[in-house]
Amino acid sequence: MTKYLSHGEIHTQYIALEKTLDYMLNNASKIQEFFADDGDIVMLACGSSYWMSLSAHKTIKVKTDRRAYALKAGDVVLCPEEYTGMFNNPVFLCPSRSGLTGELLDAVDIMLSLYPGAKVFSITEYENNKLAVKSDLALSIPWANEESVCQTRSFSCLYLAFTTLGAILGNDDAFICDLRTYLKSAPDLYREQEVKIRDIADPTKATSLVTLGGGLQYGVVVEGAYIVIEVAEFLANYYQLLEYRHGPIVTAGKGTAVFICAGMSSMHEAKMAKEIKDTGANVYVIKPGEAVSFADHTFSCGDVTDKEIIALHFIFVLQSFAYYFAIARGKNPDNPGNLVPFIVY
Repeated sequence: MTKYLSHGEIHTQYIALEKTLDYMLNNASKIQEFFADDGDIVMLACGSSYWMSLSAHKTIKVKTDRRAYALKAGDVVLCPEEYTGMFNNPVFLCPSRSGLTGELLDAVDIMLSLYPGAKVFSITEYENNKLAVKSDLALSIPWANEESVCQTRSFSCLYLAFTTLGAILGNDDAFICDLRTYLKSAPDLYREQEVKIRDIADPTKATSLVTLGGGLQYGVVVEGAYIVIEVAEFLANYYQLLEYRHGPIVTAGKGTAVFICAGMSSMHEAKMAKEIKDTGANVYVIKPGEAVSFADHTFSCGDVTDKEIIALHFIFVLQSFAYYFAIARGKNPDNPGNLVPFIVY
């Protein structure tokens, strides 16, 4: 079987993740100095970077005890009046693979006009980009960038970077240690689980797909569905775990593959899984530790229990699924449809 570029970008991404972690820690003093003043932390992004921000801003809030938000750059561009006077002494955090996306650059200009004197912090993967020029502190992780079109390891590296930023600002050394533990185990986990992922990524077995989760993992859960949509050109859906039972579960049945990002309430996760399995659907759970009886298969992230690390492993599983599902559907996972790496306007 031909291995496209995206195969390595997904299945050896732990190399880029470890390099990203080291890079963030090497810049810890610079980061702490930049965020020394009190004020709101506002993540501003679009596309996959927004879904990453939807998760990461909650981690930053929890670890720093500062008010944190995630905004869609497109909403800021379309409805700037809604953001007047909303934030107190904000710092704008702008994650972007390219640093060239038109609506993000426009949104930064709009927010700076609404909040004169506000600072901009960015992490990008393309070097020498326009967003970096607009930033008061710009970090760059070019090793995370892909040659293929869709964000896979770049998404994971940006997520790790911003959750690590929260740990740096919140002095959460335990989280850093847990990241190290996970990344050390990742090569074996990826290799072992790739076999099962390839088996279930079969269009005759999975005729629809749903991702479920909640809390600070929710943005990553959304991206899990998005990466299947983009790479495999296949319609997928995402819901908050318990919200799924309020209507959408009627669409579940034989052939529905449901992926649950665990780490919230094991009691509710088990109950929800049973309800889903009663429809004839298959349930796959991403969680720490041993396999659970209520899932058709458990993809373990090892022994670490941080919700962010469970989410990081969840996105690997869905990226790998998207890759093999694309091939099984006769698609090119490196260059699906008419997608481009970034949109200038």
